[in-house]
Amino acid sequence: MGSLKGKKILIIGGTGFVGMHLAKRLSEVPCRVYIFGRSIDNAKRVEFAKKIEFIESDVADYKAIEKSVKNKDIIVNLAAVVQDYAEFNPYLDLEVNCKGQLNILEARKKTNPAAKYIFIGSRTQFGRVNEKDLPVSEDLCQRPISLYGIHKHTAENYCMLYKRAFNLKSVILRLPQVYGPSLTGKNAHSIVDRFIRKALENEEFGVNGYGKDIKDLIYVEDVVGLIISILESETEEGIFNVGSGKKIKLIEIAEKIVKLCGSGSFKPVPFPKELANFELGDFYFDISKAKKAFNWSPKTKIHEGLKKTIEFYRKNG
Repeated sequence: MGSLKGKKILIIGGTGFVGMHLAKRLSEVPCRVYIFGRSIDNAKRVEFAKKIEFIESDVADYKAIEKSVKNKDIIVNLAAVVQDYAEFNPYLDLEVNCKGQLNILEARKKTNPAAKYIFIGSRTQFGRVNEKDLPVSEDLCQRPISLYGIHKHTAENYCMLYKRAFNLKSVILRLPQVYGPSLTGKNAHSIVDRFIRKALENEEFGVNGYGKDIKDLIYVEDVVGLIISILESETEEGIFNVGSGKKIKLIEIAEKIVKLCGSGSFKPVPFPKELANFELGDFYFDISKAKKAFNWSPKTKIHEGLKKTIEFYRKNG
């Protein structure tokens, strides 16, 4: 990662799951890493925290964003609100995923248009897709069916507008579900994370939709590896789908977790009524564009990734 030497890198939403893994990798480079987040207490306890500069604030606060964006070489926007629908808060989702994006783009336009910018989108932007559209390419029409998906889609469109109107360039990555150990001990908002925690406690967990849905899961270190490759590259704009390059049924994931944990059990169940309207069905990405552009490919097979994650939680709780 020699080309990042001396760079000032701002990770907005850096106290989250992917953000902390990215910060850890960057802390191994002689560059200045800044984490911008609403709650930094847990993040400041990690072993590499002394190598990080923390900014405790909210992405919805324009003045804080403008001050933080200024003079940075690279900005990575990982800010997001991922909610359980039992705790549905549309206005918070709007504030973080849309207003936050506008704040960053406006601050870049005003103070730092030359900075490289990476925005992290989501597979939820596509909503439900037809079997004929699998694997999903970058140009497939997006029809989100959740607030999170709608707001991520909108935030992506903000990037497109600022490019057309102000020549403000962005690299956009659309991620499927990312799994792996949570460095701050918080839940990683991953179904894998939930299954593993239940299995290690020797509890039974339900597998929604009877486990029939096809999933695209990518290990967190593979995502970080791609982001690093982009940061080191000359690429300043483009949209890229990111995934494992493999498909797997949810029931297979549950089976592997119980077997690797040697404890717990699972029960195939129907979708809860409150989730049925938001269920996304079968999905996996075509990642050929990202592989070609950055000479990248995911290295972690599902068995290996699950094993690493389970071992981490056994050791760290």
